[in-house]
Amino acid sequence: MNGPETKSGLRALLDAHHLVLSKRYGQNFLVDPETLAALGAFIPAREDTMFIEIGTGALALTLELAKKGKRVVSYELDTRFSPLHRDVLAGEPNARHIELVCADALEVDWCSIAAPGETPVLTGNLPYLRSSEVVLKLIHSTCINEACLLFQKEFAERIAARAGTHAYGSLTVAVQTFFAVEQAMVLPPEVFFPQPTVSSALLIFHRRPHDLTPAEVRPYLGLVQQAFLHRRKKLVDFFRRRGAAITGPLVSLADLRAENLTPEDFVALYRELKSRGRP
Repeated sequence: MNGPETKSGLRALLDAHHLVLSKRYGQNFLVDPETLAALGAFIPAREDTMFIEIGTGALALTLELAKKGKRVVSYELDTRFSPLHRDVLAGEPNARHIELVCADALEVDWCSIAAPGETPVLTGNLPYLRSSEVVLKLIHSTCINEACLLFQKEFAERIAARAGTHAYGSLTVAVQTFFAVEQAMVLPPEVFFPQPTVSSALLIFHRRPHDLTPAEVRPYLGLVQQAFLHRRKKLVDFFRRRGAAITGPLVSLADLRAENLTPEDFVALYRELKSRGRP
C-alpha cells in the first residue's frame, strides 16, 4: 500500500511535499491498516451519518470515514497539508464524499454544519493539548449525540473513570453528566507515526438525558470545577466556602470528598444549592 494508511506510504507523501510533522499541532498519524479497519468497526455507519472530523492530517482516517455514512467534513488547521490532500484525493473514488476545510475546528459552530436529515457524529485523532477544549465544546454542542474520539490513554482514562477512583475528576463529571462513555479499544504507540511515547484509546460517546436546563449548564459545570479545587478536602469545606449551612441533604455529604459523588449526585447537589441561592 502506498497511501497515508501505512508508514512507508505516509513517509513518501511527506517527502514528496517536503513536510516535517509538527509537535506544536500534536501530529502523530495512524499508519496501520488493520487498526484503521478495527477503529472503523466502532464508528456508526448509517445512511444519514455526517462525520465532523477534527484534524484531517494525511487523510488516513478521513478515507476510512468516507466509506461509511453520507459524507465527511474534515477540518485541518495546518495549511501546509493542502497540496498533500489534493494529491491523495486525486482519483480517490470516495473523494466526492469528503469536504476539506482549512480552519480551526474549535472555532466552528458544529451545529451549523449538518444539513436537514443528516445526523452529525464527531470524530478525530486529538492532540493532547486540545483534548479538554474538544470535550467541553462537545458538551455544549447539543446537536451532536454521538462521538468517536482518539485520546492519549491517560486522558481517556480520566474521561471514562468511575467515582471514587484516582482518575475521577471535574472533567470526568462534566462529560459523564451529559454522555455515556465507553472505552472501545487501546492503540499502542507502534501504530502511529511518528511514534508517541504513550498509548492511545478510542472513546465512544452517547449523549444521555439529564435534568439541567440550557441556562443551568454553565453554572453547573462551574460548581463541579469548584468542588474539585481542593479534592483531598471533605465537602464540608466546599459548603462553607459557598456559605451553605450543613443542614438537610448536605449533612450526609459533608464527610465525603468530591471524587465520591457520581454525576447524578452532583446534579442533585446543584439543585439543592440553587434552591438555597448558593449555586
